[in-house]
Amino acid sequence: MGTLSSGYSLLLEFVLISASSYAQNTPWNGVAPSYLSIDVYGNCQAHDRPLIGKCVRYVDCISDMQAVPRVTPLLCPSSWPNQLVCCPHGGYLMPPPSVSKSEQACANAYPRVHHKRRRRRRNTNPKLDQVELVEPIIQKRNQSQNWLVGGRLTLENEHPYMCALGWPSRTNRWIHEHGSSKRRYMFNCGCVMIAPRFAITAAHCASVGGEPPSVALIGGVELNSGRGQLIEIKRISKHPHFDEETLSNDLAVVKLARRSHMPVACLWNQESLPERPLTALGYGQTKFAGPHSNNLLQIMLHHLNFQQCQRYLQNYDKLVNGLGSGQMCAGDYSGHMDTCQGDSGGPLLLHQHIRHHHRPIPYAVGITSFGGACASGQPGVYVRIVHYIPWIEQQVWP
Repeated sequence: MGTLSSGYSLLLEFVLISASSYAQNTPWNGVAPSYLSIDVYGNCQAHDRPLIGKCVRYVDCISDMQAVPRVTPLLCPSSWPNQLVCCPHGGYLMPPPSVSKSEQACANAYPRVHHKRRRRRRNTNPKLDQVELVEPIIQKRNQSQNWLVGGRLTLENEHPYMCALGWPSRTNRWIHEHGSSKRRYMFNCGCVMIAPRFAITAAHCASVGGEPPSVALIGGVELNSGRGQLIEIKRISKHPHFDEETLSNDLAVVKLARRSHMPVACLWNQESLPERPLTALGYGQTKFAGPHSNNLLQIMLHHLNFQQCQRYLQNYDKLVNGLGSGQMCAGDYSGHMDTCQGDSGGPLLLHQHIRHHHRPIPYAVGITSFGGACASGQPGVYVRIVHYIPWIEQQVWP
């Protein structure tokens, strides 16, 4: 890096001293001085010279740096030491928006599709120019069998990132079929794959009856059917501030012994959610104190804001201090659909349509944590994923 000339150094020192004096004597109160107009986005326009630009840091304004000592920078009201100058459009450097590790992993898992433009050939035969109407094939969904409470059976490969945590069965230990035997597992919690070797689940699923799960069944398939990927669990890391009594910070990261080839779900990294239904997945009870489902079920729920959820909090012993920043509510307005016992750890998903992608991308916005009586009209409480992204990234993408 070269050295500054003495004239440049003196002028830069004058600019910084002037900026310091300006900041001390003229605090920024949202009103621009008479010689300058500034909008709420930081765009600036000078009244004493032909200058339209943006208020940026002096060190980011390349045109001002190069114009010294011929031109004195025009200061924008700001506080010292982050002095801003009105820099002409095109003459400043803006740092590119940072992309988190989970966002980059999502982009790698769901790359953009580039469509090739096709040139249409002209036909001299007018009969060949007629457009053939093809009736779309509609795949029927079976809604007549098992209903999570009020849910429907999912289609094959509809949610391949869904997984279930399994414990070795202590009663009926083996499955005998086709002349061979294999271990039978009890799947007591759900999980969702977010990387080839990592899933997330509820922290209270890290130990059931004092025993951690030993395997994860991946693919959203029928339990103990021999389908999907059954992979041993290497370790489960609970959030360091998980509270077993209140179930706050009820989140854990599951590391598998080997990679899975199944697709993954992305992590939702925005504070707000669009006004659209969310999808909850699970193998839990189909009614309160009822049997678990061997098939993956799904229901549609709606996100409730803090005010909507507040009136239900008094019914939850675990929320005596109210809903935490790492929690969210979701429920069914009709009271007919809900997550239930055995659905813990399963994902609450938002399917987002993104440009240049064939299919909507699944984003995990929540993890099933706890609730009241199933389908009683009260919303369920879910882990709010966006609150924990820095911690998740430390575990999965260090």
